[in-house]
Amino acid sequence: MVNVVTGLSRDTGAALAAHPGVNKVAFTGSTATGRAVAHAAAENINKVTLELGGKSPQVVFADADLAGPATPSPSAEAGRSASRRRADG
Repeated sequence: MVNVVTGLSRDTGAALAAHPGVNKVAFTGSTATGRAVAHAAAENINKVTLELGGKSPQVVFADADLAGPATPSPSAEAGRSASRRRADG
């Protein structure tokens, strides 16, 4: 079973990672929150995968055309547009 939980609280991830019914935790987010998740998971010796510090995690499939042109994700484009607007005033 896979459950995806999103949120803005370290407490949520730490509670899930510390729960004895959870066998593995995969977390993408800040280093500080990842530290809390890893610490909580260590108490139960749960498996943990951490992807820390990135702003735009991406999934690359085995059949991806890595030599072809790359197209920015819609969220990356939106971020660049917002940055330009802020810079322009």
